[in-house]
Amino acid sequence: MKLMPQQVAVITGGASGIGLALAQALGRRGLHLALLDIEAPALEAAAESLRAEGISVAALACDVGDAETMNAVAAEVLSRHGHVDLLVNNAGVGGSLGPLRFSTPQDWQWVVNVNLFGVVNGLRAFLPAMQAASDGQGSGHIVNIASVAGLTAPPFLSLYIATKHAVMGLSESLAAELAITSPGLRLSVVCPGAVETAIMRSERNRPAALKVTPQTPPALLARLQETFGKLMADPMPADTLARIVLAGIEADAPLILTHAETAPDVLARIERIAAVARDAAA
Repeated sequence: MKLMPQQVAVITGGASGIGLALAQALGRRGLHLALLDIEAPALEAAAESLRAEGISVAALACDVGDAETMNAVAAEVLSRHGHVDLLVNNAGVGGSLGPLRFSTPQDWQWVVNVNLFGVVNGLRAFLPAMQAASDGQGSGHIVNIASVAGLTAPPFLSLYIATKHAVMGLSESLAAELAITSPGLRLSVVCPGAVETAIMRSERNRPAALKVTPQTPPALLARLQETFGKLMADPMPADTLARIVLAGIEADAPLILTHAETAPDVLARIERIAAVARDAAA
């Protein structure tokens, strides 16, 4: 999809990190923005910084894991603009680091609500209007932010891995569906590696009802945090990632890989699967 002034973009998780970088890049191209985020003060601060640049932006505080709230937000955006050209399902949390056996039901509920149902709710809220555009042929572009964790499976991240694999599968299935039902509406799924965001501090946004004391033994948790901290030591600037994503949108790329250094792990997993498939077909 060619990005043009006066188009309307909806971005979840728009108060910081990838969401804010995308908002800045799109706003500077003249798009109208609707930013959604659960952190109301940070959201309003982000919106004010964008307005100071002359960018048209509406700030809508909401929990993407709440379907009714997302439906209400979609109704407000559509009432204001009449249409949506670009939907970016970006909101996400890191989840609990540690062995699966120490995870709790509250951990799973929180991570799944945001990382998976946040995408589902965004799609269900905005997709009907986007599909109805252009005489029912569909119009615009959807971007689901997954992760390289949706294409690989490192240890001690089972909650996060599960949700990002789900977003990958959902995105691939929906893209195939849209090709049949709404050929004017395209979808890209983005799989970044380490990016300059606040995802490692996601616990600040965990709902009070789902807060629990970490079950992973403190010594093990400290070692894991040190290990993953080193992996995140040289993250890609969020504005660099935003430029890559915008180029992918304009190329109608179904899959956007942003970090060359993650390619060997992705290819290794694909080859393991391919080897098993070849054996099964023999």
